[in-house]
Amino acid sequence: MAEDAFLLLSGNEAVALAARRAGVAFAAGYPGTPATEILEAIHQYGGYAEWAPNEKVAFEVALGVAFSSASALVAMKHVGLNVAADVLFTSAYSGISGALLVVSADDPGMASSQNEQDNRRYAVAAGVPMLEPSDSQEAYEFTLAGLEISARWRIPVLLRLTTRICHSKTLVKPGVVAPPSQLPPAFFERNIRGRVMIPAHARPAHRRLRQKLAEISAWNESCPWNRIISGGTELGIITSGISYMHVREAAPTATVLKLGVTYPLPLELICRFAEGVKRCLVVEEGDPYLFEQIRAAGVMVEQKPEMYRFGELDVGRVRRIIVNDTSPEPTLPPGKPPALCPSCPHRATFELLKKLDCIVAGDIGCYTLGALPPLEAMDSQICMGASVGVGLGLRHVLPEEQARRVVSVIGDSTFVHGGISGLVEMIYNPPPTGHVLIILDNGTTAMTGLQEHPGTGRKLGHEPTGRVVFEELARALGVPNVVVIDPVAEPERFEQELRAASQDSRLSVFVVRRPCLLAAGRIKQLEKCKAEGTKSAPPAVEQEPIGLPEPIVVSPLPKKETKTLNVVIAGLGGQGVLKASDILADAAFLSGYDVKKSEIHGMSQRGGSVASDVRFGSQVFSPMVPPAEADFLVVLAEDQVDNNRPRLRASGTLITPDAVSPDELPNRRSINIALLGVLSRYLDIAPEIWRQGIAKNFKPQFHETNFQAFELGRNKGKSNS
Repeated sequence: MAEDAFLLLSGNEAVALAARRAGVAFAAGYPGTPATEILEAIHQYGGYAEWAPNEKVAFEVALGVAFSSASALVAMKHVGLNVAADVLFTSAYSGISGALLVVSADDPGMASSQNEQDNRRYAVAAGVPMLEPSDSQEAYEFTLAGLEISARWRIPVLLRLTTRICHSKTLVKPGVVAPPSQLPPAFFERNIRGRVMIPAHARPAHRRLRQKLAEISAWNESCPWNRIISGGTELGIITSGISYMHVREAAPTATVLKLGVTYPLPLELICRFAEGVKRCLVVEEGDPYLFEQIRAAGVMVEQKPEMYRFGELDVGRVRRIIVNDTSPEPTLPPGKPPALCPSCPHRATFELLKKLDCIVAGDIGCYTLGALPPLEAMDSQICMGASVGVGLGLRHVLPEEQARRVVSVIGDSTFVHGGISGLVEMIYNPPPTGHVLIILDNGTTAMTGLQEHPGTGRKLGHEPTGRVVFEELARALGVPNVVVIDPVAEPERFEQELRAASQDSRLSVFVVRRPCLLAAGRIKQLEKCKAEGTKSAPPAVEQEPIGLPEPIVVSPLPKKETKTLNVVIAGLGGQGVLKASDILADAAFLSGYDVKKSEIHGMSQRGGSVASDVRFGSQVFSPMVPPAEADFLVVLAEDQVDNNRPRLRASGTLITPDAVSPDELPNRRSINIALLGVLSRYLDIAPEIWRQGIAKNFKPQFHETNFQAFELGRNKGKSNS
């Protein structure tokens, strides 16, 4: 592979590419933003990847692979590691025979999560080495390094990502780092003392673990993944992960110690660094993890003010941290909140629950949006599967009149993940008034991107497999009243049955089944193929592996410094904001620029406010456009102009939907591409490059329509310029 060949990849894609090039034999996980695309990309690149019922099971299966001298990867979002923590802690004791990389994707700012816990704490608590990449290049390199460390010391390794690593696209040169030597073929070697963690075996295993960590700590003092960027002696900054990119832009003259392996820390290196500067500041997103570890070692460093512990960091916040600015931070006007899709089948359920004045113990998924106005029909949501247990707790202690109003609501994928044990509790310890559990079965894992799960009867790539049938499971466990119903086709029956169940002291399970509108067409085609006995789905819905992406050699920019251009594309979920930013990023990449593109995948995609940042120039650090520094603001929805306008610099250019008449478009949904055409008049990117970017991001049957929309916008931009 040529060393001057590049790819433009998200952090998730970079992890997947490295895993494939390193020969990872097995990958597993559970869909969870921002980590979901890692498993999907591994499958697309031709590797074996599977969705497990939950993160604990995924980790356990991956551990079995690593016990067999093979290499495995398990990926999850930050709260998923809570579910898998039992396995993580003890597997650090047992060790492995092959290699095992545990990818945890944290979500500072809670774009799509119920908390913003900092999973760096898990590395210390469990005693496993941890790496933190700062961009897609390092996501690629650190995946390879993590597998190498894991194989060398026979220990699981934690690769800690964050949302702005997972969902930011940056340049990757896969040829600069060769994958580690392939592990030998899988084989089983008995090791009862090492693998059976009874106390007599676990006590010496703990000592072996601490010895490994001591060796890794010594190795980390000269590890190439920790590096110093020289600057002045007045200010030194210790940082890691995405914070490093913000620091390089916010403090270009500071001396920086960038840590790549952040557990166990290279404390001697840190001490020498701190002694070489007059003021030493730790800049990190989330908890004061680095600060506490460094101060505990007796090194005098400063930390950020407490107010910056919350939410994501960006260049603007880092500038404030450096000068210790604790004045109130400027806030953007609120955007439009997300909502259930207009014809979502879940609406009928929540409208009925509101009509009956139910007390609703809810759960995690797109149906959680039923808690927002105008429905406001959910009273709690804590963690995956908690709806069942919380509902049972309410039923046990509330006065009978209130207790009979309590209903637990859970989605199909969430039920498999964490609700089945709650159903067992419901059978084993039923409240005096009974209980009602509603399983919302829309045939997909909708919130994270329409993934399969054990209740669909299809694997990650949509191949047919065994299916968990919820009503049969409930009956087999002994639920006396099991109702299967279509909430849209049978509203009267639904209300009648739910009223009766609330007054019945028996246990009831409602399987409320109607496909998600976004997945219904695909589900219908897949079921047809299964019935006909064909091997694969039609091309429109199949997810066949495409093999490893081929890096390309792009024409380098002139040697002179090129100013970084900042573009923000904003609108509502479903308008194609992310698609437009992908095309712009690809076009800039193909033109030879250094490119960084960042976005948030979250609940906002359900009709809420969405924005994506694209930055390109000679050298770009942070993937996020600094506050009020956008050169161009492209807004796809008129009602999103005011809340995004503060992101535009005073001399910036605003492009709004009225720049192109929808009636002139070949397809009204192509407004995003038409506005890219308007934007193209201002940028030094050749028209043929734009066409390449559009072609890369659409299937061939949609090329011509989008080419026409782009040219329409480009001509409008010309006439208005």
